[in-house]
Amino acid sequence: MSAIKSWSVTVCLVSVICTIIEILFPKGKMEKIFKVVLGVFMLCSLLVPLKKTLSNINFDAKKPENFIKDKGKLKSTTDDQIKIAAQNKLKRTVEKILTAKGVKSEKINVIMDTNQESCISIKKIEVFLSRGDENKRDIVKSELEKNLELKIDVVVGSE
Repeated sequence: MSAIKSWSVTVCLVSVICTIIEILFPKGKMEKIFKVVLGVFMLCSLLVPLKKTLSNINFDAKKPENFIKDKGKLKSTTDDQIKIAAQNKLKRTVEKILTAKGVKSEKINVIMDTNQESCISIKKIEVFLSRGDENKRDIVKSELEKNLELKIDVVVGSE
């Protein structure tokens, strides 16, 4: 910000100086040459502070080798985020099915695994029901297995 302020002050001062000199300089044969000299002076006074400011800016971009080093970290972070998103989506789907059956779960665990190719495989889903929903255990299990086509463990309380 101070560079912009300094540059604008310089432009204003040079403009005032050029105007005063132009007023004081006599008219005649040398007038055109003098205006060219003042124009070049004005142009230089604009560019010199700009050059100093630009020399302080680092334009070096990261080399491709640096991106390759960070690629493994990015891939693992992305894989983790995808796995968490898949788990949350499955939990919401299970909760929707349970809500449709009038059952409230205490806890839902989604057990997943990721292989070398970053493919997610769902091992099983554990649904913990409250003791009050003990009689709905088999109905809930069959409904979830039918809708999700996965192995579902339905546990009542903390069995």
